[in-house]
Amino acid sequence: MKAFRYIAGILFSLTLFFGADASAQSCTSLVQSQFTWMQQGSGYYVNVTGVTLKPAAGSVGPVASSFTGYLDVVVPQSWYYNPSTGVFTRVPARLTSPANSGRQVFNDRSYLSTQGGVSRWQTYSAFAQDNIQLELDDTGKATVILNSWSNTRVVINSPTCTGNVLTGYSGSVLHAFTFEQFYLG
Repeated sequence: MKAFRYIAGILFSLTLFFGADASAQSCTSLVQSQFTWMQQGSGYYVNVTGVTLKPAAGSVGPVASSFTGYLDVVVPQSWYYNPSTGVFTRVPARLTSPANSGRQVFNDRSYLSTQGGVSRWQTYSAFAQDNIQLELDDTGKATVILNSWSNTRVVINSPTCTGNVLTGYSGSVLHAFTFEQFYLG
């Protein structure tokens, strides 16, 4: 049943990709909404659900993934001064999560499932998921930190937004994120 939910989530997300208006706008409003929500204090969280689509390359077929995680920490902006250049550099405020708090599953990782005496291979194995961490900064840059892969950072620098969906590329890989605000007071 879990594999079905992952597949259904990816198919739903694909409709968001291709069904969205061609006039995607800046992410300022969406990002500011998440910051305003979390800056209210303890107990305010943002759940993040997303998908990635990686095209085929060489002998490797296309790969799709689904991920979930949450944002629960507000890190304020900071400034650094470089005395040798005389330049101040702003480090944007960001929303982040603890390491290993998110999960990512992939269509090319499968497992054998037996139900009612019938066995079949299921994709999006819950037994072969990666641990991730999420960040969103006040410029709209989204980052997925791959904790299972030496904390490699996948950065989406110039996303566009339509409604509650933030989309963008890291190289040739398409990423889409949705946000759900919730309170656990």
